[in-house]
Amino acid sequence: MKNTDKIKTIGITAPASSFKKDDLLKTTAFLHKMGIKTLYTNTIFKKDGFNAGTAKERSRDLLKAINDKNIEAVLFARGGYGCSQILPYLEKKDLRTSLKGKLLMGYSDLTSLFCYLYSKYGKECVYGPNVTSHYFKNKGLIKNIMGSKTGTSQKIKVINKGPARIKAPVFGGCLSVLASMAGTPYLKPLKGHIFFMEDTNEAPYKIDRMLTQLIQSGIIKDIKAIAVGAMENCDSPNIGWKDVVLRVAKELNVPAIYGINAGHAGFGTVIRLGAVGTIDLNKKEFKIKD
Repeated sequence: MKNTDKIKTIGITAPASSFKKDDLLKTTAFLHKMGIKTLYTNTIFKKDGFNAGTAKERSRDLLKAINDKNIEAVLFARGGYGCSQILPYLEKKDLRTSLKGKLLMGYSDLTSLFCYLYSKYGKECVYGPNVTSHYFKNKGLIKNIMGSKTGTSQKIKVINKGPARIKAPVFGGCLSVLASMAGTPYLKPLKGHIFFMEDTNEAPYKIDRMLTQLIQSGIIKDIKAIAVGAMENCDSPNIGWKDVVLRVAKELNVPAIYGINAGHAGFGTVIRLGAVGTIDLNKKEFKIKD
């Protein structure tokens, strides 16, 4: 899609955990008032353990939405867990043509899907609210996204200093999901990238363990910078997540910033994963242009 295009038709799928049907209906009513058509199948209301149907059913539903030429954006009911289960089914299909110009937005467990789509196709995806999340009620944010305005302009704070200005592709997502992707064929090394991370309810020692795994697996060994989003309930009495990020940033000899309002603790902005971002340490700004 071009930045001037407005989204008129959305496909909604549930590639991970199950959710409450009423939550989805409230969201679709909100979108309909904006003049946006929503399409989904009854498959998304299925339950298979903690997932919204079997992996085969969820992958089939997602592929249908991606391949539908009338759907301009694919959004996701919720995260939770399950996206990694469907990736073997997705890789059997060539989605290069179908993905062109199509917006995909989600967060949390959708990180797994975005890793695959970026690693295989170089597909930009938007790290933003899932449709049953209460963050989707941010009307101003959603209206911007539906108007194809997915840029980021954020004042930031500095954890570790480095070059005054860094310009590089941005990629990342939920840290715990990213760590689980290390060693799989679905996440390529992020050499030369600004590494974006956020998470919720993870103790500092766990954050250190996950970042260490990403370093030792080669995923973030040669990154340009670390950009941290919302870290919800990730501190302990004696050490905080910023202490861990500082240690890792020094080990990698890269700058690290925080204060980006995107992640489990809220979305004041979205992150276009795969797009080129700029960190200006003098102005204390982080930007991704529309």
